Amino acid sequence: MATPKTEKDLHLPLSRVKTIMKSSPDVEAVGPEPLYLVTKVTEMFVIDLAKRAYKNCKGNNLEYKHIAEVVQEDDTLDFLREIMPRKITVRQFKEIMAKKAAKGDRSDESTEDSSEEESSEESSSGNEES
Repeated sequence: MATPKTEKDLHLPLSRVKTIMKSSPDVEAVGPEPLYLVTKVTEMFVIDLAKRAYKNCKGNNLEYKHIAEVVQEDDTLDFLREIMPRKITVRQFKEIMAKKAAKGDRSDESTEDSSEEESSEESSSGNEES
């Protein structure tokens, strides 16, 4: 196996990638070949993601929203969806939170109603048995 190329061939710092790799409880040691490979593949992934996002943007400025759109549309990138959600406005956020609160209130009411029905059924069945 060929020895890994120098750090000059990489854009990401090897020490940071090694720290991230070692943060996994399954990883005990990181050799130089796997470290170089993971670093190079990570760079290639970031470049590919940026190129795909740039194709979808209008103009010359690549923004967060362009990358987030690629992440949301591509099923192979679903592992990034929680990390890179679509950018929304404050108004949209408030509407979403209001809908969640309304759903939460309804589920609380239905839970209370069902528990009241259960307790009334238990008491009425208890009276019939005696």
